[in-house]
Amino acid sequence: MIKNESPITFEQLLEIVSWAIFTKKVKQNQVVTSNMKNKKIKGAAYGGFYIGSPGRDIYFMLPYLSEEQMKVCASKLADKWPSVPPKVNVQFAACVRFIYGQFEKQGLLKNEEAFALMKKRMPDWSLSRKFMNYLKGEFKERNNFYGLAIVFEMEGHRLGDEAVVRNDKKKFKEMEQAYNLSVEFAHKCNSYKQMFTPYYWCAQYFVKGRRKKMAIKYCKLAIQSANLYSNNYVPGGEVAYVDRFSKCIRYLRKNDKKWKSFYHTYKKTKNLTIKKSFEKALKKK
Repeated sequence: MIKNESPITFEQLLEIVSWAIFTKKVKQNQVVTSNMKNKKIKGAAYGGFYIGSPGRDIYFMLPYLSEEQMKVCASKLADKWPSVPPKVNVQFAACVRFIYGQFEKQGLLKNEEAFALMKKRMPDWSLSRKFMNYLKGEFKERNNFYGLAIVFEMEGHRLGDEAVVRNDKKKFKEMEQAYNLSVEFAHKCNSYKQMFTPYYWCAQYFVKGRRKKMAIKYCKLAIQSANLYSNNYVPGGEVAYVDRFSKCIRYLRKNDKKWKSFYHTYKKTKNLTIKKSFEKALKKK
């Protein structure tokens, strides 16, 4: 239900946007602390200081913004966005995810409870998408390929949610296109994480939607791409990525008729993450 009054003013929103897209270290950042300790804004989410700021505040203000105000806000947010991929991506992904009003990760893929809730009440992302279209335009004008890579991955998640809940062939196609665009832009700016993670999420939505042929395709693409690029993003063998790719491997082993050929291609890989993923997936219980 929309309130009669906005939580903050448009001017206050622009001030929050002008601060930064904060990381987990915001409280330890002495420059931020000394300059902004008295600048918390009443009515803003956490006073405007949180990981992924200003995403939450943009979301809560969307019903009150005119199209011109959305354009101004998108332009100022694009000004704060790095064009060179940072070592840590979490705050930028969170910022975009928050603009969709998704304050929990992974959408309906998180667990069965999240899936049931989204089936019961599918969010309306029309205002968020309107804002995102302006943000995409700003990134395109600036040739900010990193920004485009993140925006298209987050859009892929939301399209995946809609595709699975509605069993919508068109939405699945749009989801696939969004994830592929994320990878395409990632290669233009050397955002190594985005060169393989969109394929993983695409695979998982196809798995959830019981589209076996496409799930097999993207499970393979996720592993192939991670084998090539994951070591450029993080050292090998991280638990989170091993868990993800072992899930893809188990799916392929169960569903892909060409599984043995695929396995023999990667069984001697030098990529530690993929090596450990195969070991975990094929470990006898």
